Amino acid sequence: EAAGAAERAVLAVRSDRARWGQAGLAALTTAVASWPVTLLLREGSWVAPALVGLGVIAVTGALARAADRSGPAVVALQAGVTALVLSWILVPGYHWLGLPRLTAVGEAARLVGEGVATIRDEMVPVPARPGMVLVVVVAIALVGLAVDALAATRRSPALAGLPLLVVLTVSASGTGVALHPKYFLAAAAAWLLLVARQGVGEVRAWRRTGARAGGWGRADGGRADGGARGEEDPFSHDRAEVERGVAQGAQGYARWGRALGAAAVVLALLVPAALPHLPPTVLAQGLVRAAGQAQDGQVSFTDTLDLAADLASRSTRPVLRYRTDDPVGTPLRVAVSTTYDGRRWVPAAQDPPVQQGYPLPPGGIDVEHHSLTVFHNELRAPQVAVPANLTEADFGAIRWGMRPATGAVVVAERPESYGASYWRVLGTLPEGTGQGGPPLDADPATLEVDPASAPAVTALAQELAGRSTNQMQVAMAIQSYLRGSAFRYSLTLADPVPGPDGQPLDPITHFLETKVGYCVQFATAMVMMARAAGIPARLAVGFLPGEKGEDGARTVVAADAHAWPELYINGLGWTRYEPTPGARSGTAPIYRTPGAPIQPAPAPSPTAAAERPSMDTGLGDTPVLHQPSPWDTVRRFAAGAAAGVALTLLGALVPLAARWRRRAARRGAGD
Repeated sequence: EAAGAAERAVLAVRSDRARWGQAGLAALTTAVASWPVTLLLREGSWVAPALVGLGVIAVTGALARAADRSGPAVVALQAGVTALVLSWILVPGYHWLGLPRLTAVGEAARLVGEGVATIRDEMVPVPARPGMVLVVVVAIALVGLAVDALAATRRSPALAGLPLLVVLTVSASGTGVALHPKYFLAAAAAWLLLVARQGVGEVRAWRRTGARAGGWGRADGGRADGGARGEEDPFSHDRAEVERGVAQGAQGYARWGRALGAAAVVLALLVPAALPHLPPTVLAQGLVRAAGQAQDGQVSFTDTLDLAADLASRSTRPVLRYRTDDPVGTPLRVAVSTTYDGRRWVPAAQDPPVQQGYPLPPGGIDVEHHSLTVFHNELRAPQVAVPANLTEADFGAIRWGMRPATGAVVVAERPESYGASYWRVLGTLPEGTGQGGPPLDADPATLEVDPASAPAVTALAQELAGRSTNQMQVAMAIQSYLRGSAFRYSLTLADPVPGPDGQPLDPITHFLETKVGYCVQFATAMVMMARAAGIPARLAVGFLPGEKGEDGARTVVAADAHAWPELYINGLGWTRYEPTPGARSGTAPIYRTPGAPIQPAPAPSPTAAAERPSMDTGLGDTPVLHQPSPWDTVRRFAAGAAAGVALTLLGALVPLAARWRRRAARRGAGD
């Protein structure tokens, strides 16, 4: 009896009811669709746990179906076993005899919170910290569970494309740039294979069903109804016709499936060009955010900037409103970064802030003092916008401090209002300002030149410096060069340029070669050229002074987000420069040394500025061209919507065509 039970179990596991093939293809398709997730995380430590989870889902589902469990029971069993296995991998050390303790739930919740914070606050690719790995692996497992339930348990592989589309959409939204077609083509091929297996399996089942119903197909040539061997079957001719009809139906189904599948994939690649594009922060907001709305309605941005990306257009929502006695206004600094990893600026070390004495203006330098009072603030804590040369700040009862390494100010909670005072250089700098090399205690990171662009940056810095060794003279020469007429401020980066090795140039060399970019490119180029000349330099991010209203108050919007370089000048300290052309940033700061006043190169003419594209793709760089008319937007949206409806109808034809072909085959067989 035991042997019989074991034999029945083996037969059940090997039966078509288990659907091992569909389960394996469902797991494979989910894994392929998850390929672009590699663009969102720096390390690949999430890949192995994700594949284990998909494998557990496939095996558990097949065994549950072999045991003839209901659909909901299959899904519940898959979810439970997968959660247990993943807890061993992602939350180790919180189990008793292999079962998770209650503390495992708390640890998992903590890791999820860590992952959500990473998504909210950091720029892709993010570090693969344990919390982020947990969030990604669980998300992929949920998608795999949905795909297996639809494709294998419910036998509706066409619908399994919906959860797969979610993975591709989130990946595209998270990166902020268009995905390479290879990711979509790979996922589409795997999905079509999943659909084709189900369809071909059903067509092949027709013949087996017909054989059982008609009574033919015995290996010994006898009849299944008990007729004598060799007795002539009066219906053999009809059965041959049925077999031919089934074979023709299967071939026709395959032809229709291949044609419609290929057409759907081609249209899916072409139609997006006509569809209206949403900003990349619609899904997984925060991964590509630089300045925009936070989930709580406030505004924040990271100090991580991607040079090779066209960032999304900035919102015109007010961030700050303030009054100042400064007729010109000054940029308001939020964060500072010293480390560039070859593509983007990464956050500075988060050393504990300390409330320290305000840095005094250098001795012997004429300065002018100004103050401002912020009465409306939407910048989310711990970030706060203040002038760089701060002499006093008043945040009321709110705790605040400065980052010792960068001088950036942080607050414990968002102040509704606050005040600040600052100074600005006035007149001629004393003799000796900018003489000598970098300070002995300079942070090595502020002198590190990007290796990929070092040859181009160093050669250009030496050419601009000439024989001058004065830091101020060299810095002003670099600023004047970047603000000159050879460079063009543009909200869209130039196309990639191949280097001597045939590979695309790195972002900085690409900018110096094409001479087209926005504030991040100009600021980064100046930082690297200054470092190549032996001047400590770093990148600051914050906001331009904003627009002055009729009531005298200035309004800063998210679109005013800006980046600029800060150079350490001997005798002056950290000093702001403005290499971005004046059409965007206004007049550049002017620093005069005895006997050698240096003026920045003239800003681009209005005609040159008018040639800039109207799409806002820089870090807060607003367009100066006219906006498209509402009717243009309506027409583009209508065309995109019509194309989307057509693609949807074409996709719906795939199952309908299969049904028509089956009916035609059955009618032909019945005749």
